[in-house]
Parts: sequence; C-alpha cells; structure tokens
Amino acid sequence: MTVKVDFQLEQLDGKLSLLNLSDPVLGAVSVDFDDKTLGYRQRHSAQPEALLKAAGKRSGHPLNVVDATAGLGQDAFIFANSGCQVMMLERSPLLHALLQDGLRRAAASSEPRVRDAVSRMQLLLSDSSRFDFSTLSVAPDVIYLDPMFPERRKKSAKVKKNMFMLQQLLDDEAPADALLHNALQSARKRVIVKRPRIAGFLEDRKPSFQLLGTSSRFDVYLIPPSILPSTSS
Repeated sequence: MTVKVDFQLEQLDGKLSLLNLSDPVLGAVSVDFDDKTLGYRQRHSAQPEALLKAAGKRSGHPLNVVDATAGLGQDAFIFANSGCQVMMLERSPLLHALLQDGLRRAAASSEPRVRDAVSRMQLLLSDSSRFDFSTLSVAPDVIYLDPMFPERRKKSAKVKKNMFMLQQLLDDEAPADALLHNALQSARKRVIVKRPRIAGFLEDRKPSFQLLGTSSRFDVYLIPPSILPSTSS
C-alpha cells in the first residue's frame, strides 16, 4: 500500500523550510550552509576527508565536480569548500527551491569561508539520469551520485530526520542504473557513488575501488583515458 505524503514550503525564521504535513513531528528541513554545527561536523568528521579522497582531490588542484543528486547540498559544499567548482543538479522542485534559498543566504554570510565556498557553487533544476552533460561549459572531472536507495527507507534511530524526509520526498526516484550509465558516459576522470555499506554494487557494476565508512561507503569508478573524447581538431 502506497502512503501519500504531503509537503509544504514555508518561511520560518528567515529560511525557506520544508514541512511534512503528514508527520508534523518531524519538524522543518532547510538548507543552511552557514550552520555552525554543520561547519563543525565537516571539520571534525571523517566523511569530508573520505569524500575528497574518493574524488582524487589534491591540495592546490581544484576539480570541476557535478553533484548529480544534490539533495540538501552538504556534500556539494564539502567539494566547494575544498576549492572545487561545483555544479549541483537537483530534479525535485522543492529541494531546488531550498537550495536556491540556502545559496542566497550563504552569499550574504558573515563568514568569509562560507561566502567563498558558495561562490563556487551553481545550481540547475534537472534530472541527472537524462541530463546532457555536454551542455556544460566545462566537462566535469568528477560526477558524484548519492541517490535515495530503498535499503535506506526504514524509519529508525539511525536515519536522521533530514534523510528520512528526503527519502519520502524522492520516493519516485529516477532509475539508479540510468544515473550511473549517464555519469560514466560523461565524467572525465571518475564517478563516485555513495552506497549503504552492506548494499550491492549499483547496476551490479564493480567499482575500481571502495572507501568504507561505518554505515556507508564510496564506490569509485575510474574512467579509462582511452575512452575520453578526443580534443584534437
């Protein structure tokens, strides 16, 4: 049986916020790149380091990254904060609106670090499983995928409020195999897929290597140079 879930956008405390009308106890979700607790977690957590390692990010060598499943933009901000140029693709109009609002407020932040990071972030409303990456002005070095997987849809203490809300909102998710196929055809250097730690490979396709975390992992697919588009005239 399918349960209908209704969502609504409201301005709360100066932020555009998403509310689940079917479960008000969950509270509101917003995008806040200037959140001090978010900044602390990103500086003191292993995930940012693992994500950048998965992308092959080296100090002084910025990458062009497409976050093809932007969600609330936290991983995109990690990339941008490290110096990468980031294009966020988000197919949900509601999440796209939250991201727009978050970028607008972050651009006026009192924190130079936050303003500097979001200056390298762009946003498009698009379904990345069908997106034509050749329309971008710069080909992406890295394409990052973090789809909402069925394995992660159980409401439990281990599933944070924001994640659970996104899982409900994106219940009609785009086919994961289409996401991976399009990304592998479009990235210059590598594709990163975030997966639950014990889940199978996306599209049963074995990655080049993995980085394992406590509850999730990064599957990294290296793009062989031989299949890169020719740049000769």
